[in-house]
Amino acid sequence: MSVSSRLGIPLVWVATLLCSVALTARAGARCEDIQSLKRDATTITLAETVAAGAFVPPERSPWSTGQEYAQLPAFCRVAGSLHPTPDSQIGFELWMPVTGWNGKFLQAGNGGAAGSIVYPALVVPLSRGYAVVHTDTGHSGGGGDFSWAVGHPEKVTDFAYRAVHEVTLAGKAMTREYYGERPRLSYWLGCSTGGRQGYVEAQRYPDDYDGVAAGAPAANWIPTGLLAVLFQRELLSPDGLPVSKLALLRRAAVAACDAADGVVDGVISDPDRCRFDPKALLCSAAGTDACLTAPEVAAAQRLYRGVVDGRRRVVYPGTGPGSEIQWAAFVNPDFRIGESAFRYLVYNDPEWSVSAFNVDRDLAAGIQRDAGAASAMDPNLRSFLNHGGKLLTYHGTTDGLIPYLNTRHYVLAVQHSVGSAAATGVRYYEVPGMDHCGGGAGAGDIDWLSALDTWVETGRAPEALPAHHPGEGESPSFSRPQCPFPQQARYRGHGDPRDAQSFACVKR
Repeated sequence: MSVSSRLGIPLVWVATLLCSVALTARAGARCEDIQSLKRDATTITLAETVAAGAFVPPERSPWSTGQEYAQLPAFCRVAGSLHPTPDSQIGFELWMPVTGWNGKFLQAGNGGAAGSIVYPALVVPLSRGYAVVHTDTGHSGGGGDFSWAVGHPEKVTDFAYRAVHEVTLAGKAMTREYYGERPRLSYWLGCSTGGRQGYVEAQRYPDDYDGVAAGAPAANWIPTGLLAVLFQRELLSPDGLPVSKLALLRRAAVAACDAADGVVDGVISDPDRCRFDPKALLCSAAGTDACLTAPEVAAAQRLYRGVVDGRRRVVYPGTGPGSEIQWAAFVNPDFRIGESAFRYLVYNDPEWSVSAFNVDRDLAAGIQRDAGAASAMDPNLRSFLNHGGKLLTYHGTTDGLIPYLNTRHYVLAVQHSVGSAAATGVRYYEVPGMDHCGGGAGAGDIDWLSALDTWVETGRAPEALPAHHPGEGESPSFSRPQCPFPQQARYRGHGDPRDAQSFACVKR
């Protein structure tokens, strides 16, 4: 006999009562009430419910076309700032779905020097039911500008590591206030600077996240800046490599190495075996747009090699063959990020320029000045992995801004440091033909978030991931498996080379 029968209470009343109790237990604050709740060192400037499809970003929102918001669900939008120190002003936005919350929290990472809220970074996670937060890391400025750092050491610390952690704690707390319960799982999702920030979280704050998806991480902070300075100097020097010849260089590199995998598709599938030498483009007589002069060949060789110290040691690798066109980013006046970092973060000298570049001196000065704050190369991830944390990291082999080999070297160092724990908690993907964080000639459309979520939820580490190239111009679309390192996708020798089924993951 049921309890309700013994007590003489109709079953439907019991069901209604239990449902009411459950709803009450989960009830949180109204979105608009979040602004009035008291918190230490926090200022809430906005807390409002945004109707489905009604969000309009502020003017001059970076990377926003305005079209990506039309399909957004209704959400609670919270904006404000955190003040862990008197000079800290860490701006953030937290978006939480009104209905359909999946019980999970996510922070989306930054790019470049940060300095703004990038609203498109919030779109996909919110659409999938995540409560998602994003920060400007404590300052306002362009993606290649560090001038804000002068006289503000606390803001530098915020940018280096503190802001993302403080926003993690605040974001989780406000998510709990809104829904009446803690997030069940928490994820990090970011690329470039966002990849570095993901490494920072796993290394410095191992309990913050259950899973980290970190792409193309600018983790080796000072050497990454040196490489940017090297590119700027070599591409602007009268005896350097003109930007106008980068496309020529790329075509030659691809032509030399594309067919090695058995498929001519514009993708260098195994850059480790590519032996392209820009000397093949050396002009036989007077220089033209179709060849490289001897100084241009020498400049290209220096860029492929990377940052080399006075003892001729490579202290930071160059970017891979096929990445050449992206090198032009470093001479864009809005993205001279290496020069700006050394000018304002390292030397605090507004007159410093790439003409003063000296690898040994600048590397030592940068490491001393940073003191490991922004660097994220600590391979000891035991604390993160011991609580079940998962690191999914990836890098495109034609990334022309940050070399994929640095990420490979880091992953190998992690495996050496933590041993067998890496097999169950770390996965690395080198994506052939993918540019910086996406795009390029390869199959770079990959759902990293779903792969991470499935891994954390099921405990089954990802293997081959479905990847797609959308096609552009005369280049057709195709699919390809993306294999965890050290495996790589290899053509089976038969079947449509545009179909992923024609490829298998094999060990290098």
